Amino acid sequence: MFSLLLLVGCQTGRFEPVALAPEDMCDYCKMAISEKRYAGELIDSEGQAFKFDDIGCMLNFIKSRKNTAKIVAYFVMDFDERQWIKAEGAYYVRSSEITAPMNGGVIAFKNQAKAQEAIGRYHGKLLRFGDVFNP
Repeated sequence: MFSLLLLVGCQTGRFEPVALAPEDMCDYCKMAISEKRYAGELIDSEGQAFKFDDIGCMLNFIKSRKNTAKIVAYFVMDFDERQWIKAEGAYYVRSSEITAPMNGGVIAFKNQAKAQEAIGRYHGKLLRFGDVFNP
């Protein structure tokens, strides 16, 4: 019985995104997170949340990290609904016509149909998590 309890207790918990506050700054470029629709967030194995004003900043942060805790959760903001979604399930649109805060050129959607609409609007390309993050 004790072994079962220990096993259950050691399982990775479910991670939830941390709400954005008006005073939040991007953990990569240090700018204010003023346009919620472009935001991203990472949570590491120590439970620390890293917030970004642009998915491009989040990607640059991932590339630049060295000898730090493992990333256990990825979240992006749904461009239309401005709600956190798990990055692994999102549909992404990349285009040079997207005017994200740091010109990352990537936006996310929970719904593929909405992403397809954005492809037409921004003359972009549909991508999935592995295409964007390549962790």
